[in-house]
Amino acid sequence: MKLPEPTPGLVIRFDYTWYKDNFKKERPCAIVLASSETGMVTVVPITHSYPDIGEEDQSLQVPEDVCKAMGLDEDINYVRLSEVNRFEWPSDRIKPLPNDPSRCDYGNVPKDFFLEMRKRLAEAVRAGRLGTSKV
Repeated sequence: MKLPEPTPGLVIRFDYTWYKDNFKKERPCAIVLASSETGMVTVVPITHSYPDIGEEDQSLQVPEDVCKAMGLDEDINYVRLSEVNRFEWPSDRIKPLPNDPSRCDYGNVPKDFFLEMRKRLAEAVRAGRLGTSKV
C-alpha cells in the first residue's frame, strides 16, 4: 500500500481510538493538522452513528455531495469534532481501503466543509472540550 503525503483535508482509513472508552475501530478519518517538521498528524473520526444526546453540537453531519467528494459511502456520515487522535506518520494504524487494498486514502474534504470543521474544532479547544488521544 502506497502512502500519500499527509495533508490537511485528506481522508484516510485509520484504526481510530475513541477518547471516552479507548475502543479502537478502523474508520475514515480526516486529517486536520500535519507537521512536516515533526511528522505528527491529527485526525478527526468520521462515523455513521448519530451523536449522543446532548452532544449534537459536537458533530457535523456530512452533506451527501461532500460525502461523494470525500469518497465516502452513501449512508449518513458525521464528523466528530469533540475528540482527535494524534500519531506519527507513517503508522501501522493506517489501513488499506476495504474496496482497494492498494490505497489508504478515500479523497479530500472540500475546502468550505474543511474550514467549517476547523472552525468547530477551534471552538472545542477554546471551550476546553477537545479530547485528545496520542496513539
